[in-house]
Amino acid sequence: MFDRKGFLDKARRVNWALLGASLALAGAGVAFVKSACESREEAAVRSAWVGQAEFAALGVALMGALAFWDYRRWVRLAPWAYCGILVALVLVLIPGIGVEIMGARRWLFGLQPSEPAKLAVIAMLAWLLGKGRAWARTWRGVAACGALAAVPAALILAEPDLGTALVLGPTVLAMLFAARVAPRLLCVGLVALVVAVGYEMTMVKVAMAEGTPPERRELLLRWTGLREHQVERLETFLYPERDRLGNGYNVYQSEIAVGSGGVWGKGYGQGVQHRLQYLPPSVSMNDFIFPVMAEETGFAGAATLLGVYLLGVFVPGLIIGMRCRDDVGRLLCVGVVTLLFCHVFINIGMTVRIVPITGLPLPFISQGGTFMLVMMMAMGVLQSVAIHGRAAEAVFRH
Repeated sequence: MFDRKGFLDKARRVNWALLGASLALAGAGVAFVKSACESREEAAVRSAWVGQAEFAALGVALMGALAFWDYRRWVRLAPWAYCGILVALVLVLIPGIGVEIMGARRWLFGLQPSEPAKLAVIAMLAWLLGKGRAWARTWRGVAACGALAAVPAALILAEPDLGTALVLGPTVLAMLFAARVAPRLLCVGLVALVVAVGYEMTMVKVAMAEGTPPERRELLLRWTGLREHQVERLETFLYPERDRLGNGYNVYQSEIAVGSGGVWGKGYGQGVQHRLQYLPPSVSMNDFIFPVMAEETGFAGAATLLGVYLLGVFVPGLIIGMRCRDDVGRLLCVGVVTLLFCHVFINIGMTVRIVPITGLPLPFISQGGTFMLVMMMAMGVLQSVAIHGRAAEAVFRH
């Protein structure tokens, strides 16, 4: 029987800033995917924005379902969801089952398991750390959390998808910090992450420096464990002036697009870089959609976008977590907000050459059905904590 009073009571606790930002960002994503895909010659690609709109609508339904479903109930299913995601990630790598596109095997039945894997890891860590187990905050617990993230990260790396695997590191560290793990243990993890990144960057920089003998270069690159296209991306970041018409072409054209937008932009649908295909159509709808938006809406539009992320998603998400009465809800909020922040920072950063290209999409804006669904589900997680996290009933059953 439908509980009208209970439904209305939950509806009153919805975080309207978060809901408004989710809908606004998804709408902007559909609009700018439409603008970016109109320069494509293939009719099916030109209508990609229709599919984006359909996935956004489905995502809103999923967001609502998760929001009104008490997170303390569905988080108990985290171990099962985590195991299911691992199975899907393994199936993706099997020839004949996983679909390979442009050298990457990431698709299974039209979806990308690596996207929901992020939420599965967050839910699993919240379930583990939020149940009050003392050992979970010791070095054994930290090692267990690292292993839980490392297994899907390794499978995602094998696809290959370096960017998606990388965002799991900061997300896990933020959740451990929120779980009040001993600072010295966090410092060890943070130092390990910084050393690993520094090692890869240094090895590539030395290997690709002028005058490095071919034999030594090959040996150094082999020690990095990176694939050829990943090495090329790091080389482009470290030596941007070398190959502006080759590997560095996308970033070069992206910088032109962002800079040419001026203060107010050239107007919706009037972007020159992507319409004349200087910014390649293969990337302007997804990884490099921010330059399309920046050129057409200018500094004002880009600043507004960042403001919506900050004031409509990040700040409300953290406030919801701080107001939550139990650790599980707080950890879910910290994990989701950190994940989204990493996506926004890395995606926009790589289009203006602050960070190397990793292929991470921009939340709600980049074209991608699975990614849109997962982003909306992430908003549903935050809304569920907003609705149920301050309720009077018992916080969590052990």
